[in-house]
Amino acid sequence: MTRILHLSDLHFGTVAPGLIAPLRASVARLHPDLVVISGDLTQRATAAQFAAAADLIASLRSPVLCVPGNHDTPLWNLWERLVHPWRRYRRAITPDLAPVWQGPGAVVAGVNTANPLAWKQGRITGAQLDHLARSFAEAGPRARVVVMHHPLEHLPGEKEWLMQGADLALRRLPEMGAQIVLSGHVHVSHAGPFTKAPGLLFVQAGTGLSTRTRTERNAFNLLALSPGAAEVTTFVARETGDYCQTGSRRFALTVP
Repeated sequence: MTRILHLSDLHFGTVAPGLIAPLRASVARLHPDLVVISGDLTQRATAAQFAAAADLIASLRSPVLCVPGNHDTPLWNLWERLVHPWRRYRRAITPDLAPVWQGPGAVVAGVNTANPLAWKQGRITGAQLDHLARSFAEAGPRARVVVMHHPLEHLPGEKEWLMQGADLALRRLPEMGAQIVLSGHVHVSHAGPFTKAPGLLFVQAGTGLSTRTRTERNAFNLLALSPGAAEVTTFVARETGDYCQTGSRRFALTVP
């Protein structure tokens, strides 16, 4: 079994007081094989905010795979956003914007869907999908998990623009054997099949630390992957500050 702890939208710069230590303790207690952070590590991509995010990552006792989000490129410094959009992220977090992690039970591959030219709306390109296909080419019977910041599908009531290339991705991902897509961006937890690609599991994490919550308190997901199945458990922060399990669902995975 492979256990993946899925965090998103930490937004250092708007972190809720007192949540960092309980989150760190939760990761240590659950001891996942991999921690995934699906973007928006910072609120305004400042050096101090990236340093705080890097400190948290360094304190975790598990391997970490990160992809950037739209908040991880400078908003107000237009020149830097257009010319060097990921310089601060690369220096503080990782130079790799398309990381891949391989374990005995899963291959996890990330892509950067943040678009500096359209700050909030994301995009996924054919070249990025080619990268994912190559990453999964030798996966064999292992689970195939994709990580991106922007969701490929919106939940009912969501009014943000869907990212560019979403329809293409939902056609190609099942063809390459992808089984699960982890994303964030909208600060709402969700797990269920995609409407346009029912054989592909859509897992979305809420905001792990930020005060910028929406319909739920701060949250993260834990995925337990076994051959042909995924169990998704959501943990939500209580008023006492600790994270507690609120629900768990089991899904069959399409065998590539």
